[in-house]
Amino acid sequence: MNPRLVLDSLSPVSGTIFTNGLIVAVVVLLHIQIATYLTGSSTLATVSEAISMARGDERHGRVARMMVKSQVYLFGFGSATAITFLIFVLVGLWGVFWTALQQITFWAMVFEGAMFLVEIVLLYSLYANWDRLAAHRRARLAMMVLLNIALWWQMFLIDIVASFMLTPNGGDVSLLNQVLNPTSLPLTIHRTIGNIAWAGAVTAFVGAFNYLRLTRHQREPAPDAPQAMQPLRSIGAMAAGHLEWETKRKEILHWEWVTQWGVIWAVGLTLLQPWVGYSYAKEVQLHAYGAWYTMMFGDLSNVFLLQIFLLGAIFSLGSLYFWRRMVRSGAPHARRQLMLTVVLILLTILAAQPAWFAPTYADAIAAGGNRAWWDGGLLNPIGNFIPFKASALIGMVLFGLWSVTSYLSALSRGHIKPGGSGRGAQRAALAIGVTVSIMMIVMGVIREHSRQPYLINGEITLHQQTTNNAPSKPSPTLEP
Repeated sequence: MNPRLVLDSLSPVSGTIFTNGLIVAVVVLLHIQIATYLTGSSTLATVSEAISMARGDERHGRVARMMVKSQVYLFGFGSATAITFLIFVLVGLWGVFWTALQQITFWAMVFEGAMFLVEIVLLYSLYANWDRLAAHRRARLAMMVLLNIALWWQMFLIDIVASFMLTPNGGDVSLLNQVLNPTSLPLTIHRTIGNIAWAGAVTAFVGAFNYLRLTRHQREPAPDAPQAMQPLRSIGAMAAGHLEWETKRKEILHWEWVTQWGVIWAVGLTLLQPWVGYSYAKEVQLHAYGAWYTMMFGDLSNVFLLQIFLLGAIFSLGSLYFWRRMVRSGAPHARRQLMLTVVLILLTILAAQPAWFAPTYADAIAAGGNRAWWDGGLLNPIGNFIPFKASALIGMVLFGLWSVTSYLSALSRGHIKPGGSGRGAQRAALAIGVTVSIMMIVMGVIREHSRQPYLINGEITLHQQTTNNAPSKPSPTLEP
């Protein structure tokens, strides 16, 4: 039998661009929630283990172990989604595109696969030998550092592929140009920070959930004041009821502390994202103007309003959490923290207002908006800002930074007491976890949709046809 005849007789898997794209979105967005947590939590686990060793703080030791265990539990499912995506979704539904991309980015994917193998060896070795390595904590910490490095390199290598799809350097497929494509470094920095913030948000969510579970049918512990002894039965001279309450109280206070640890990382790291995001957007504007226009003025501009609203919501919820804790602990400057919360809410509402005017894509091109000023165009790489949005965004970052540093100052001075939390603060922490998760999904949709009508910008269309054209236009309506 002639293999060529067999290949020619094969027909594509049935489906439309919409349904096939929807399958990609569901699988990838599910996978990315797990993969980013694995990378970010590896960093936080390493930090906690180092603090535990340096200060003898077993709270951090417990958190480090919890994170390693969670990585093992999630790794199998996360890997399954990745394998499903590669073997069935990409090969079956987007075979022509995937074959081309795999050939272009072959070495990046080979090294990414090697890091995946290193990750498996280190993660499962840590998990299986955690207690045995308790007597050799430096060795255990070294393994955690190596795991963190392997996970970061895995992310860096897959970011090369993702960034190349948006800014493929005019079709230059050399390995060096793939690594140095314009959006590769900003995307890697953005994801490095985002991964840690997401791990912090998950940690805060887990801590808040456990706190609320343990205090559901029982009065919360007062700040630094254990509940009075109420003996139920006696064991010698010690009240068994008191022992039971003290054990539960310690557990409640532990999860309260875990929530605080996660919120600080989630909000603190997210404060850096507007600056990194600006750097990323600037490179997209300079090297993939059609995608940038779609995000800022075109089909995705309203989705971007949702994104900036979610960003402001993270800062506002973080400030609300800090205020609730400061009030319950009787910390000074709690009223100032409340005012910061109100200001952040107002700035979020202002930033999420639609733009009052925007040029059409044709007008922007005719005016030279897609060319930098040194090429005779009007594009300003420093940024063409919508004044009220830029002011609101800068204000959110500055007031958010003030909120975080104010809380950290109170914490370092001992004004934030164990037990000084309350269920309201924990609900705010739960909301932070959910908001960060939604924000990641929305950002993924924006970035991937901005390339339309291309899979590789200017090179391969959604219909899997090679074009090698000029830079892309903003997304037209595509018929299935």
